[in-house]
Amino acid sequence: MDKFKLAFFIVLSSFVISCEDLRFGDAFLEKPAGNEDNLDSVFARKVNAEQALVAVYATLPDFYSGQLSGNEFLESLTDLNNTSRDAGAVPKLYYSGQLTSSAAQGQLRFNYTSGGWPGIRKAWIFIENVDRVPDMTVEEKNIRKAEAKLIMAIHYFDMLRSFGGIPWVGRSYKPGDDMSDFHRMTVEETVGKITGLLDEAAYYLPWTTSSLDDGRMTKAAAMALKVRVLLFVASPLFNDDTPYMSGQAADELLVWYGNKDNRRWQDAVDAAEAFLEELKLRGGYALVDTGNPREDFRKAYFNRGNGEVLISTRARAKYPKGKNDDEAFFFATNDFGNANTTLDYVDMFQMSNGDEFDWNNPAHASYPFFDVNGDPVRDPRLYESVTVNGDDYQGRKAALWIGGVDRPTDAKTKTLAASGFCMRKFRQDIYSAAGKFYSFPYLRLPEIYLSYAEALNECGRSEEAYEYLNKVRRRVRMPDIEENSLTKEELREAILRERALEFGYEEVRFYDLVRWKREDIFKKKLRGLDIVSKDKGKTFEYRQFEIPVARCWQGAGWSPKWYLCPFPISEINKKHGLIQNPGW
Repeated sequence: MDKFKLAFFIVLSSFVISCEDLRFGDAFLEKPAGNEDNLDSVFARKVNAEQALVAVYATLPDFYSGQLSGNEFLESLTDLNNTSRDAGAVPKLYYSGQLTSSAAQGQLRFNYTSGGWPGIRKAWIFIENVDRVPDMTVEEKNIRKAEAKLIMAIHYFDMLRSFGGIPWVGRSYKPGDDMSDFHRMTVEETVGKITGLLDEAAYYLPWTTSSLDDGRMTKAAAMALKVRVLLFVASPLFNDDTPYMSGQAADELLVWYGNKDNRRWQDAVDAAEAFLEELKLRGGYALVDTGNPREDFRKAYFNRGNGEVLISTRARAKYPKGKNDDEAFFFATNDFGNANTTLDYVDMFQMSNGDEFDWNNPAHASYPFFDVNGDPVRDPRLYESVTVNGDDYQGRKAALWIGGVDRPTDAKTKTLAASGFCMRKFRQDIYSAAGKFYSFPYLRLPEIYLSYAEALNECGRSEEAYEYLNKVRRRVRMPDIEENSLTKEELREAILRERALEFGYEEVRFYDLVRWKREDIFKKKLRGLDIVSKDKGKTFEYRQFEIPVARCWQGAGWSPKWYLCPFPISEINKKHGLIQNPGW
């Protein structure tokens, strides 16, 4: 937007916007955001300054904007999903092992040049200028600056878990400023900067917001993100006796702490307990639990203002209304093989009575999803995360058997449900999400419970961890895991699995595998399920198969370099002090 257009917008705003405070609801988000082209005009009025802050919010990572190129899922780099298309970064660069530091930034799982720095710059511009707005109170200014700081912390953390230690930008930079020294901080320094921002933000932010301001940052969001940060850095990727890979970046402690210290797990425990104590005192947040497990789980990740989502991001106000609305409809690419849920993921979901699902059990193998009466037999979250054969679907039953409506051929590539399954979360009943209000649940309350359980287990307080693991299971009416029934290692695996079941397709699983350095899972050969019916969908046979789209990681092709992203070689070549990550 040039200066003339910005000035025109400001004049127009004075006619179309009432004198009342703008709220943070959908109507506000749909208005044009302010920018820094004319700072005197932007920060001359509260309404304009608020729209400049919306521009900061608009930079947040999101399911739409945060994905890999070609509308591919981060889950496709895990054991939960497989991309069977032959186009896009996942098959061409990741599965093939051809990714290099020269790759286009849009093909990386994190875009270093545009993924975080624009938001950080916009946040600093807002913080440096909002004090001169004449019609805002000091309290309002402090709260809005705290929101901007929390958004910066999100960007810095997303870079930390993707790259390790990163440069610190402590102000906005203008053309002509000296930018010759942008060396990387150590992991420890980076963590300190992020948690410092979170503590500063939490001091001024309200614990909750009104429904009209749903989506704004809160103290609860700041404290919850601190739990996520400290859990990640306490994990073995950074907190171990040896670095995940040797090299200059490891020698200079840019990709690990340099030692293993269990006090880092205690820091995560302390952060979680601080959040839970505040929650007990103030309330305002709870798991969605009305007694309808499947519907409650759907509302928990999908509905705005549900009281469970602690941080939501919104690249748009509403889901597109069709395949060609605005730009190619995100979910349409699923039809070409992007969203093939693996049998490995489906098999993680227990029977509804808490028994492990087992294909060697004749009863399980005969009725893996619904019993003879058509009633579901598995963890309710399965049916809301994955489209399975026989589920209610578009006013009929999903026909994922070979030759059925939803899987017309046995082709293993470029088709919806080439694995025998496809993603349901967010997509829901194909286009039933179309036109509904959009938000991505960047951080939900169950993650705090499960993070606390994990940190307690690592600190030798396993008996206390079961309660928080079971809180999440009870919402969907899954039986408790009996206290003290598992070893420390078994409980760790149970918690990681619970996180996969709860947060599938919410971009949690990949970072769980990374922080625990789960080479074993990255190297696995993944499975799909052929469903065969000889009577047009009345009875079924189930045949497992190995997914034919092989990943270079499977077997000897694995390298620990994949745990972190490469910095783009173009940035390294600027000689600003940026040191490349090991292996790249």
